[in-house]
Amino acid sequence: MSFPIPPLPRITNNSADLADNLRMARMSREAPRVPWDEFIRDHFRWNQGEHVALIGPTGQGKTTLLTNLLPLHPYVVVFATKPKDESMERLIRTGYYPIKRWQSLDPIKFPKRVLWPDAFELDSVRTQAAVFHDAFARIYREGGWTVAIDELWYVNNILKLEMDVKTYLLQARALGISLLVATQRPAWVPLEVYDQSTHLFFWRDNDETNLRRLSGISFRSADLIRSVVADLERFQVLYINTRTGEMLRTRAPKITA
Repeated sequence: MSFPIPPLPRITNNSADLADNLRMARMSREAPRVPWDEFIRDHFRWNQGEHVALIGPTGQGKTTLLTNLLPLHPYVVVFATKPKDESMERLIRTGYYPIKRWQSLDPIKFPKRVLWPDAFELDSVRTQAAVFHDAFARIYREGGWTVAIDELWYVNNILKLEMDVKTYLLQARALGISLLVATQRPAWVPLEVYDQSTHLFFWRDNDETNLRRLSGISFRSADLIRSVVADLERFQVLYINTRTGEMLRTRAPKITA
């Protein structure tokens, strides 16, 4: 009795599909996906004095991740630059102490602070620049703080405080000061941020200028990093430890407080 011979599987020479499959396989191998709780518990070790950079377009989750990282350090000041900011108001509602200028308060009583000078006038830039520059200098003398900046480009280029930021990146580690910065475009990021940060977080970005900037990163494979960044899902983040070379993909939970 004869049986019908099944047709052979159709073989294609679609090199684009093959390249996509190989790229996705490499991404899964080199930058595996892990849940946030596992990432924080088993992978992310943020020691005091280590710097962190969050880099990605608006609306992808930078502020959410920043807010999730802040509780990991005991003494934190967040530099607030906008006239109104719901994320800063949320921090204040959860116990952060608002100040308009840096004050020599007892850090045991006031370990979490939002430094928020008035920014409701167009000429508030001068006031903001003076307040933040004074805070940079006084925190530098005190040591031991984590300074969070949610708008690095604004602080560097509008307030003209890039030298303060670079000094922190290059010198503050010895004083136990951590810098946590967020910015929108890799093309705007000073190379010192890449060189001096122990922890880098990238969100999806397909802008060619931004992706070329990633070639300045002097660790792991820049081509792989560009490929992963271009293929990230919305709200997903690529984490890179610049000292160990570890790469992971994760997603921070939404803050509901």
